[in-house]
Amino acid sequence: MTLSRRDFLKIGGASCIVAGTGAALVGCSPAGGSSDAPLAETGETSLVGYAPVNFTEETDILIIGSGYAGLAAAMAPALAGKKIIIAEKQSQVGGDSATSCCFMFATGTELQKAAGYTTTIDEYWEAVKEKQTAGYEQYDWFEDWVKGKIYANTHFVDSAINDFGATFQEPCTEAELPRLFGSVILPADGIGSGGQNILQPIVAKLKELGTDIRNGQRATALIKDAEGTIIGCRFEDTTSGKVTDIKATATVLATGGFADNGEMVQEYLPEWSNYGQMVHGCIGEGHKLAQAAGAQLVGMDSSFTFCNLMGDIPNCTTWGYWTPIVLVLPNGKRFIEEAQSHDAAQAAIDAGYRQWWSIFDQRAFDARAIANSVEGNIKSHSDVYVKADTIEELAVGMDVPVDTLVETFARYDELVASGEDTDFGKKAWLESLQPPYHALKLNVSRYKTSGGLIVGPNNQVLDTSDAEIPGLYAAGAVTLQSFASVSTCMATGYFVGETLAAL
Repeated sequence: MTLSRRDFLKIGGASCIVAGTGAALVGCSPAGGSSDAPLAETGETSLVGYAPVNFTEETDILIIGSGYAGLAAAMAPALAGKKIIIAEKQSQVGGDSATSCCFMFATGTELQKAAGYTTTIDEYWEAVKEKQTAGYEQYDWFEDWVKGKIYANTHFVDSAINDFGATFQEPCTEAELPRLFGSVILPADGIGSGGQNILQPIVAKLKELGTDIRNGQRATALIKDAEGTIIGCRFEDTTSGKVTDIKATATVLATGGFADNGEMVQEYLPEWSNYGQMVHGCIGEGHKLAQAAGAQLVGMDSSFTFCNLMGDIPNCTTWGYWTPIVLVLPNGKRFIEEAQSHDAAQAAIDAGYRQWWSIFDQRAFDARAIANSVEGNIKSHSDVYVKADTIEELAVGMDVPVDTLVETFARYDELVASGEDTDFGKKAWLESLQPPYHALKLNVSRYKTSGGLIVGPNNQVLDTSDAEIPGLYAAGAVTLQSFASVSTCMATGYFVGETLAAL
């Protein structure tokens, strides 16, 4: 595509770089002078270090971030023949999604229908719309937007399978997943296998369809024209330092959360500042880029319901859905109901600890949804893995008080025999463990954050006046409405893609 001199130097009367991750100011490049010359050499008033906008490439859709949200945003437009560039700052495609458990919820997919689950997406929407739209009554368009997102979740799964070659397990039965059966879908090899079963096939098909996926490209500034429309983004090559400006009709932020940005954590979640970070690269650049363009940030602190700490073996935190698990603190005492995945870290902190142990038996190795995950995490975390034939031996290996752990299991077995967990309310998998016993130690970690941008009725980012910012879209954990959940990251991404495919 041939770009004119006007594209290089003067878009709509002025070429404005919206300050991004590396600056706190907004600078406008000069309207004249060599496009290769530093600003200091143009002879005009300038901000030191800002080169003029120099569009050397152009695309229909520019997606920043190659996790599930970014990839999902590319799917429908790629099938529609749109020209797409996906820019990823990390060296591998997938970003933080590559480490996801891929514990997904869906309704009405072809996969679920084939397995005999008859709830339709229309029935699901009618059941949840009141809850899903509560708190956003000030937006008259919000109910339609939430409905679009929920339907997009179903569309994503169907398209991932039918158009992109992703593979999923047959949904779990009630015997396999007592609490959530039918609503949960997993990649073909179970928990934690989304990389090879979902992500890689989608990437391969996108490339086949002509999508240009680039690694090592860090977004540093959004670019807007004189009317305030976002018309592209500036990138810096993480290896060479080369700066590239890419012009786009639509720019999509799919940059994830900010749990790995110490300054942002200190600002918004100071109580998390002294905990380790499990995945690296979620540094909040999308939040900063959009905020500099006038976007509002919402729900950034821990008062937001979906913001939670996690264990540093995320797969392990989910196993209690599929098998009997006993969770204990370093003092050997049980401290929480085990058939959940989000609350153990905070419960451990509330009890005065930063670690806990997950104890399980052979049934974890036999459950098809988690078997590969169990084997793999034991191998990759052998330094915190203990196996023993008796509770006493297990306690010694775990370095917890022997008498306390024995007492904990005796109490747990009493609860099992009574049929009611009066201590913590456990219902699913309230069953005694059988030797040999296995244990993995988990550490409290920052894993994901939930606050961020709000998108409007057309999936464009809202500014501080609740108006959509033209040309700027967002999906996934950078948005408030995804709740940093893998399902809704996929859903919001696919919903954006549906919007852009229709343009």
